[in-house]
Amino acid sequence: MRELMRLGFIGTGTITQAVVSGMLSLGVPFERIALSPRNEKTAAALAARDARIRVCASNQAVLDDSGVVCLAVVPQIAQDVLGALTFDARHHVISFMAGVSLEQLRALTRTGGKVVRTVPLPAVAQGKGSTAICPADEVARAIFAPLGEAVEVDSEAKFDALSAVTATMASFYAVLEAQASWLVEQGLDYADARAFLSGYCVGLANDTTRTAEAFSAMLAHSMTPGGINEQLHNALSRQGAYALYHDALDRVLRRISGRASGG
Repeated sequence: MRELMRLGFIGTGTITQAVVSGMLSLGVPFERIALSPRNEKTAAALAARDARIRVCASNQAVLDDSGVVCLAVVPQIAQDVLGALTFDARHHVISFMAGVSLEQLRALTRTGGKVVRTVPLPAVAQGKGSTAICPADEVARAIFAPLGEAVEVDSEAKFDALSAVTATMASFYAVLEAQASWLVEQGLDYADARAFLSGYCVGLANDTTRTAEAFSAMLAHSMTPGGINEQLHNALSRQGAYALYHDALDRVLRRISGRASGG
């Protein structure tokens, strides 16, 4: 797969930094990587890590030097940035841009080559992230499978649903903050509360990777009849806490798929 070996990134922000860092740390093979000059500091730091990485003078120079082109600009400026570039059929386009459909990507890149959507998360830098891919694609899989979990889906509706659940990131941290604040009320220092909860969450997340068991089964195994886990779970269930996720995610999905507007 020679084209995989010549990668270009249009946009050099947090996700590009995470993907390239993960590739370097985990030994994903490549011939060279061409970076956009847009975020000069980040691009220079990545180039300093490996002689095969260089910062190009322009975005068009990135395209000219690459077979696989990763689009990592924010959607709001995609038309301006991509409209100024000349793609051709040899380019294998992998988009990181949220909410930009395959049809829109083909219009923006004006190419008959392969176009793929992905949603990499920052944890790919440590090989811990999950990346959704649509449609299934050998090149994208070769990049992202070593960086954590690569999940390929056969429709944009499924891809949008996976994208929607990434909206739970802030609420995840909010739940941890609520627990940390409660521990502080019990007399703990915040730093100790945070350290304990961080390790606790790592342990729980690690358990999910060691089995293919349904989450519902893991939930049942974690509760002793009459125990404290059962007590808390039942209290939250009675208050409808989990049902709130379903309704909130429905609204996020409508926004992502363009069926509703939102802020």
